[in-house]
Amino acid sequence: MSVQEIRIKNDGKWYADDRLMFRKAIVKLFATNLVRDENDQYFIKLNQETFPVVVEDVPFLATDAYVDGGAIVFVLYDEQELRVEEEVPVVFIDDTPYLSFRWENDTRISRSAFWMVSNFLVERDNQVYLVPPGKLHD
Repeated sequence: MSVQEIRIKNDGKWYADDRLMFRKAIVKLFATNLVRDENDQYFIKLNQETFPVVVEDVPFLATDAYVDGGAIVFVLYDEQELRVEEEVPVVFIDDTPYLSFRWENDTRISRSAFWMVSNFLVERDNQVYLVPPGKLHD
């Protein structure tokens, strides 16, 4: 690969040398092969090669959400899915909600996706939780 820099910007979009990567299949391939080291640096590992990735905020952005039976499914910008079947904490950093996908608080929830799941949010002991349908208790 002859790209000098791969970057995931704050809006969740992937860029190669400041050009938007618009082919979702490539973005998904890179995202599924994204790893993080002990220094919180991100890399794409493909075959025997490793490529550094600059991440401005977090590597994943939930852009959509829907209910699937007893689960809430978030669709990420890279078209991966984050399936929530049990109660999970939602962390707010500067009023922005985050979930954990592969690593702690690595997925920002877009405003539209957040409102789609707002009926499944419960506050308890100064912490907000996302509780899938069927797990909600009034």
